[in-house]
Amino acid sequence: MSKITRKLFLYFVMVSAVLACSAFISFYATFRYYSHQQYERELHSRAEIIRNRLEYYMKGCAETQELSAYIKVLDDITLADAYFISREGKTFTCSCSCGTTVTIEKKPSGEAEIFAEQIFSSGKYLQVKKQDKDYVGIPVKESDITTAVVVIVDTFELDRGSFLMAVASLLGCLVSAFLLAAFVANNMAKKFMEPIHKIAYTASELASGNYHIKTEVTDQNEIGDLAHQTDILAEKLEQARKERLQMDQMKKDYIANVSHELRTPVTVIRSSMEALYDDVIPNDKIKEYQKQMLSETISLQRLIDDMLELSKLENMDFPIAKKRLDLGMVLEDAIRSARMLARKKKIRVQFEPPEEEWPFEGDYGRLKQMFLTVLDNAVKYSEPHKQIRIQTTRKTNDYYIDIEDEGCGIAEDKIPHIFDKFYRLSQNTTSGTGLGMAIAKNIAKRHKIAIRVQSIYGRGTKVTFIIPKLLN
Repeated sequence: MSKITRKLFLYFVMVSAVLACSAFISFYATFRYYSHQQYERELHSRAEIIRNRLEYYMKGCAETQELSAYIKVLDDITLADAYFISREGKTFTCSCSCGTTVTIEKKPSGEAEIFAEQIFSSGKYLQVKKQDKDYVGIPVKESDITTAVVVIVDTFELDRGSFLMAVASLLGCLVSAFLLAAFVANNMAKKFMEPIHKIAYTASELASGNYHIKTEVTDQNEIGDLAHQTDILAEKLEQARKERLQMDQMKKDYIANVSHELRTPVTVIRSSMEALYDDVIPNDKIKEYQKQMLSETISLQRLIDDMLELSKLENMDFPIAKKRLDLGMVLEDAIRSARMLARKKKIRVQFEPPEEEWPFEGDYGRLKQMFLTVLDNAVKYSEPHKQIRIQTTRKTNDYYIDIEDEGCGIAEDKIPHIFDKFYRLSQNTTSGTGLGMAIAKNIAKRHKIAIRVQSIYGRGTKVTFIIPKLLN
């Protein structure tokens, strides 16, 4: 038995004991009360019978022998002390029709005489309790005049036999109810503890790293809610574990990519410098080696600049200079630069600027860099003599800018990765650092701009910028 089960059972026993004592006390008080009420009714009934009998004799309706016999057995009939007290407090005398006088010689006690005076004063039936004795008095009238009082003095005693039988029945019922309730309580405690044990076991498994476990508790109560939250916690922990592994892998890939990107220009520069230092390069080739070293240095500097730029953009605490600007002018400036790149491949850039100003709040240089990155990729992955179309649409709460090319397109499974760091669609592509789209995505994120990519492999790609309209 678990600790909680023992505690629940102990609490049940304590509560049951208190309830049993309360029930017994209530039963005893109720039994005594109703027994006393019945006793008082019986005393009243006895007093009335004696009064009626005595009034009958006083009217001369009985013989002397009958009256005398009745008086002799009166205490036995009432099962108590019975007194007949005259108004003067003297011994009561009754004259019969035959002329004989019957005198009751039983002397009343002082308490009985005092009580009788109260009956004479009120002229009504009276019942009081003094110390341990009950006094019942009823007036005896002759021609509507109270001539005497019947006083019965008795002591109330509980019927022990009836009481013990009732107590035995009560105890039997209480014991039966207790045993039945204990059985039910034990089963309910086990049923109550079963889901708690499952939750505890699940928590233990979660602590040990098993995030696939479920509580399998479906109770529709607070425990069921706790189990449901535990299952959600397991799912969250499993998701966090996967994300952590993914982040670890991304860090490893990032370090590997950085190392790879840095190794190539550094190796070229070092080998060229060693060749120049060892004077193994002919004089007519020195300029070529120097040009190669300069080109690799520029590439190395571009890579470092892009890495620093991306690091700044990923840090949400790093501020960017935002000011009010015309989004159409930013786009035109980026397209102007892209046309210079497209001219070399004889690619036509088709664009019609918006007819009205597109007010926006952002960093002019970074927004231009975001547009130019996508335009540069459109030129880079398009064959000569193709076309790039830029379309602008203004809707209720957003600006839409579509940049669509007729290039090689992107396979569907590769679209989610184009914003990854150092990702290239083709390993044969050597130009660029592989950080352009990652930088563009972070610029968009800092300006609350959504980027949507649609592509058909072999036919072209469409990149849509969804830009929230500046209010006011």
